[in-house]
Amino acid sequence: MRKNKSVTMMNVFASICLQIATIISGFIIPRIILTTFGSEANGLISSLTQFLNYMALFEGGLSAVVLANLYKPLAERDMEKVSQVVMTTRRFYNKLAGFFILYALALAVLYPIFTKSSFSFEYIATMTLILAINTFVRYAFSISLRLLLQADKKVYIVSFTQIVVVVLNILAFVIMKNVWPNLHFMELISALVFLLQPVIYYLAVGKHLDIKKEVKPDKALLKSRWDGLGVSLATFVHNNTDVVVLTLFAGLKTVSIYSVYVFVTGHLKQLIQSFSSGITPTMGHLYAKKNEKELNRLFDFYEYMTFVLTSFLFTVGGLLITPFVLLYTSNVNDANYNQPVFGILILLAEAMFCLKEPFVNLAYVANKFKVVRKHAIIEAAINIILSVILVFPLGLVGIAIGTLAAMTYRTMYHVVYAWKDLIGRPMGKFFKKLLIFGLMSLGCVALCAWLYPLNDLSVGNWLVHAVVYAAAMIILIIMVSLFFYRREMGEIKRAVKKVIKRSEA
Repeated sequence: MRKNKSVTMMNVFASICLQIATIISGFIIPRIILTTFGSEANGLISSLTQFLNYMALFEGGLSAVVLANLYKPLAERDMEKVSQVVMTTRRFYNKLAGFFILYALALAVLYPIFTKSSFSFEYIATMTLILAINTFVRYAFSISLRLLLQADKKVYIVSFTQIVVVVLNILAFVIMKNVWPNLHFMELISALVFLLQPVIYYLAVGKHLDIKKEVKPDKALLKSRWDGLGVSLATFVHNNTDVVVLTLFAGLKTVSIYSVYVFVTGHLKQLIQSFSSGITPTMGHLYAKKNEKELNRLFDFYEYMTFVLTSFLFTVGGLLITPFVLLYTSNVNDANYNQPVFGILILLAEAMFCLKEPFVNLAYVANKFKVVRKHAIIEAAINIILSVILVFPLGLVGIAIGTLAAMTYRTMYHVVYAWKDLIGRPMGKFFKKLLIFGLMSLGCVALCAWLYPLNDLSVGNWLVHAVVYAAAMIILIIMVSLFFYRREMGEIKRAVKKVIKRSEA
């Protein structure tokens, strides 16, 4: 168990470092595009990226199923079964990469015809093909290796590799802005930088695992991917539907406004998912070994930390998101980025998404895709139907309401399912935390907005308020935790002591 805790901490640390690098990248690169090429160009990149991601539907949920099917053979070091799963996955994604080429070509022809834009057909078509390179490389070369490393609790290798690529990508954009500010060429250089990922993954897998290439395909694995389709569909709809609806019914400038706000909410969400990605492989191995005592203990800590991180990040985010967006777009005057109601609603939606992470991941590592897929599809339907209906009268606010309603439904279902069918976890534990941390967040917002409102908008003033708001929230979290969650606080204290002790050694 000591080894499990050490690896888990390394994975969490590496994942959080990756998200910090990604946040920095997300701050710099869209800013370069906005200030150099305008809101419509930024909206075009966001929209095309989402349409290219539609190819993920053809996976049928295979990625999640592959991870669930790798935990047990890796825990038992059954390399014959591991090799069978990996090679079956690789062959499938190679075929999918071929289909993706056809999809990208069709999108390059059809997207410029049906999209409201001032850009020429040739401009959009060539941009589509350039942006498609990353997805093609992911399917053809890297995804099977990445899944294997993740399942083997080597998330840190994946994360540190991506950090290197993200940093190189930032440098490429900054240099090209000053040398030759051509958006097509900048995106092409970016795509070439990401070719480093599969090379490093290949070397890492070869060093740590002996994968046999001559094995029979696991036909049952490919069939079971359809059990994961509902899960994949719900995730896909959550990440992509809003942009598609806005592209079709509101235009690329509205997409740009949405993308800037979601840049904030998305990275807050990814910070929490980074924490999850470090814990989930350990949870998967414990479930595979049927170690219920340690699994329940880990889940208690996982749920508590998810509430702590979500309440802290999204409460401070709620106080600061609109002022941040206005500062970020201060020299951009071709669209109205002052959307405070939308900002709060989309933050609430993503916060609810984060709170369900422990419960959803528990169902995934238990390989219960067939059971939960119905409710994942219902979530996707709620999101799509409400977003399409409400975008006309309410615009961005309507999109956020649709997402929030869908997230709330799915979260409540998974809490009930964990209680009834997985580990018999009392629902009261979740709802007690929801009440306690919810009231704490509301109290912090009211206190900060009343005693120390952010009225004068400047970078320095924003930073000062960010520090004060964060400090207020940290104090409240510590007070609440000492009163209600002393055991979890003790575990954090012991973990920190171990890290300090090892660093001193």
